[in-house]
Amino acid sequence: MKVPRVAPELYDADYYLHVAAGALEWSESRGSAFHGVYAAALDKAGLNRGDVVVDVGTGRGELLALAVARGADRAIGVEYSPAAVELARQTLAANPTAGRAEVVHADARALPLPDATADLVTMLDIVEHLTSDELSDALREVHRILRPGGLLLAHTMPNRDIYTVTYRLQRGLVPTRWRAWPRDPRNDFEHRMHVGELNLGSLRRALRRAGFAGARAELGEWIYADFVPDDRARVLYHRLAAHRPTARFGVADLWGLGRR
Repeated sequence: MKVPRVAPELYDADYYLHVAAGALEWSESRGSAFHGVYAAALDKAGLNRGDVVVDVGTGRGELLALAVARGADRAIGVEYSPAAVELARQTLAANPTAGRAEVVHADARALPLPDATADLVTMLDIVEHLTSDELSDALREVHRILRPGGLLLAHTMPNRDIYTVTYRLQRGLVPTRWRAWPRDPRNDFEHRMHVGELNLGSLRRALRRAGFAGARAELGEWIYADFVPDDRARVLYHRLAAHRPTARFGVADLWGLGRR
């Protein structure tokens, strides 16, 4: 297996405690309160009591604790960052998981789990951190460990179109003073870690290539425009998101779903 494009050491404790989504909730509660994306994911997936859940790229492990609280029989987190593994274990210790949750240190491209293990696999905000080839390998592994009829649910942000279409058109077309905006509005973390940003079409194609039945990609609800240098110009993303024909150019996050 090739060395990952983004080294696991880049995802240190500081990243998970100050940068990654949900850091504030986790830090203030020491692992017992969670960002809303985890509940939203389990709601969207339709978690059933007794399910076996595998969370690939589990980070601090919040989804594992919440899945057990909602009736999962077993929740397994897979994470390649040593710092995240330690934080995830703290999360499990801070919540009543009753021995039904665990974290394993492993790469998403080689899941240390038997075939047909899981009813539900989640990949929350990990796919943008994988190259196209890495994502393909990871999705094939997810397909392998899912039981027949099992569901993969992925969440990714940003939707690439808000940068490559909306921002680019804003910067290049109106008005002249906006052309002084940075050519690339991504922050330092995105430059270092986001090696595989997707849009609706590329996310759907990735799921289909991995063999998922009924693969589909959907827009989320987050509107992110902090990267736009002008306050008035940020309004455009809200306006685009409010209308179905243009929403893909304003909404910042995506969901991907597919069944084994």
